[in-house]
Amino acid sequence: MRAEQAGAVPAIGLAIPTYNRSDVLLRCFEHLESQTWKDFELVVVDDGSTDETPLLLEQYAARTTLRFRYVRQKNAGPARARNHAISLLTSPVCLIIGDDIMARPDLVEKHLAFHRLFPHRSAFALGYSRWGYEGQTVTPFMRWLEEGSNLQFAYPDLLRGEQPTWKHFYTSNLSGKTELLHANPFSESFTHAAMEDIELGYRLARRGELEMHFLPDAVGEHIHPTDVVRSCRRMMTAGAATQQLFRAWPELEPAPSSTSWKGWLRRRILERGISLEVLRSAADILTRFQCPNVLLKPALLLHHEAGLHQAQATDSLRKQLL
Repeated sequence: MRAEQAGAVPAIGLAIPTYNRSDVLLRCFEHLESQTWKDFELVVVDDGSTDETPLLLEQYAARTTLRFRYVRQKNAGPARARNHAISLLTSPVCLIIGDDIMARPDLVEKHLAFHRLFPHRSAFALGYSRWGYEGQTVTPFMRWLEEGSNLQFAYPDLLRGEQPTWKHFYTSNLSGKTELLHANPFSESFTHAAMEDIELGYRLARRGELEMHFLPDAVGEHIHPTDVVRSCRRMMTAGAATQQLFRAWPELEPAPSSTSWKGWLRRRILERGISLEVLRSAADILTRFQCPNVLLKPALLLHHEAGLHQAQATDSLRKQLL
């Protein structure tokens, strides 16, 4: 389970949760091997993968020269896997990245330099995650999702100078003090990769323990091909997770509005039974010929609203049964 070098405790450590990403995990490690800052530890937690990930990690541990440690847990979601990885770090600074993030050579160095300038407990650094063009085809839809939709991440706003807040607590490329993350773990009630990071960001902000900074030069390239159909399904998951966030922090839930686009979508869901499958398919077909188009953003937003509404209905039924 270990492939560690002797010596002093490294100044920075990386925590990576992984699940069924054997297709990109080795490439992620290769980019970490090429970092300009060499003295770091790497902890990977396999969240019960069913692909070749366990064998890959065992083989990698036997040959790597990195300070590398991996453990395997029963499938419980990225929040628990991330907490597990952070709990095993010995370094004072924790850098969290995704298993599909290809770190630019100076990414670790950029994060460490930030924390040497901002050594206080509440300082967090958000790096810049963007689509990688090596090993995947970045489609017009993916470019729109990243640059024009403002639905997945709000990096365009940050690049224009907006100051990051808890709403930008993205764990694809984020660093903070290990001790603070030990004391404030991710909520393991979030079992999908949706909103569990934002929830922790909000929780820290409420306690006055979150000072966010954006590092546009700390670049990680994201290898995760997607399309309209997969993105619609992810939006449903994100909608359900948003309701879970509202359940934990009711003050975040906006007041219902019958005049907003959300009110319009909600009425169509409740009153007219719009077929999500038909809308999803139509948006997918149209996007192959034109991107963006009139169906694309409404389709994604409607799936988010549907996931939110379904989770609300489940919560309401649960309350009635109690």
